[in-house]
Amino acid sequence: STDKPRILMFAPFCYPPAGSEAIVTSKLLLAMIDAGWHIDVISQADFGHYYPVSSHGTWDDIKKIIHNIEGIKKNSIFGKLSTLSGLPSFRTICWVAKALRTANRLSAKIKYDFILSRAAPQYGHLPALIFSQWSKIPWIANWSDPMPPQKAPLPYGQGPSALLPVYLQEYCNAVVKNASWHTFPSERLRRYFSSYMSECGDKSSIIPHVALERFRSRPMNSPNEFSLCHPGSLTMRGPYIFLEGARLFLRNTKMDVPFKIKFIGLHSSDLQNASQKLNLESLISIEGVKRYEETQEICANSSVLVIIEADCEEGIFFPSKFVDFLQTGRPILAISPVVGTLKDIISQYGGGIAVDRSSPGAIANAIQKFYIEWKKRTLEEKYSSSRLFNLFSEKQVIEKYIEIFSLIKSRQNNIR
Repeated sequence: STDKPRILMFAPFCYPPAGSEAIVTSKLLLAMIDAGWHIDVISQADFGHYYPVSSHGTWDDIKKIIHNIEGIKKNSIFGKLSTLSGLPSFRTICWVAKALRTANRLSAKIKYDFILSRAAPQYGHLPALIFSQWSKIPWIANWSDPMPPQKAPLPYGQGPSALLPVYLQEYCNAVVKNASWHTFPSERLRRYFSSYMSECGDKSSIIPHVALERFRSRPMNSPNEFSLCHPGSLTMRGPYIFLEGARLFLRNTKMDVPFKIKFIGLHSSDLQNASQKLNLESLISIEGVKRYEETQEICANSSVLVIIEADCEEGIFFPSKFVDFLQTGRPILAISPVVGTLKDIISQYGGGIAVDRSSPGAIANAIQKFYIEWKKRTLEEKYSSSRLFNLFSEKQVIEKYIEIFSLIKSRQNNIR
């Protein structure tokens, strides 16, 4: 029955949730668990951890459904050899082989209705590709970002026309051809991906990252301090133009309350250099990496939350932190390409202001608008992002999956 489907998921970056892709996947799993679905997840225990893991029981429900496999045991001969040789591909091959063995063992006990797989990293689809061929179980492949990374737009990759090694092109072709369905977090990403993998176009849907009710917090509006907060990495999304906009705002505004700009996460020297050059050091607080819950709490206690996107011609990405922000209800300042996903959403539904990432003046004007409403105590009324929550709620996401399950079943029946 599609009401309570039985799912086998391959998701290398999943548990523990110590990176953005792992958080996205873990939140989706919580939504599926709450919907009463049976799920088994095959994850990779030795992937990179980018920030601390919660020890407060937040993710305990996921522990029960995770089969966490190490590609190579650290203290084994293979582990030592791979460390010396720097060959991550060997670890990948070992993980895929072990994942398939685990999938065979699990499927001997449970009749799964669907296979799901996630492609960050790109080899996440490989065990699903093989196992779906063996088992004939319908398979849904998710793409959170353009894959392979070489095909990502500048500055992340070389664009859709980038040449790939033959083996990688063949792998991608096989995934696109053999998956029953493909999902993307945004329509712009789906169109971009389809421009070089056209076969997925007529068997794909948009399923955004999920905002969870259990992570919602009460919006705060401190009358004592006006603050902007940017959580997460700034890699290829330099902070200079944003900080230039903040300085311009300060030059044009008579402030009679403290003003703070908070950054949370791993940061390069770019941030320090920019704050020194613009003489904003006294206003900027730079904190290291935090647990997901800690980050959410800091965000909930900030006046405005900031997303800085890279200098892409088109904003095809749907940053997962956007739905994390919705859980706090705080207004959002999206510093984005003029044409893009976040601009589309905010223009249509509100919840903040989207501005041209190349314009310090536009950034300064946006901060001023937020500040005027904050002073009047009408910031939530005018810009609260809570109004977007239902668009990305677990109810919406679960319903979209159920629609896809029905579509796949009907296509199978037509083929028969």
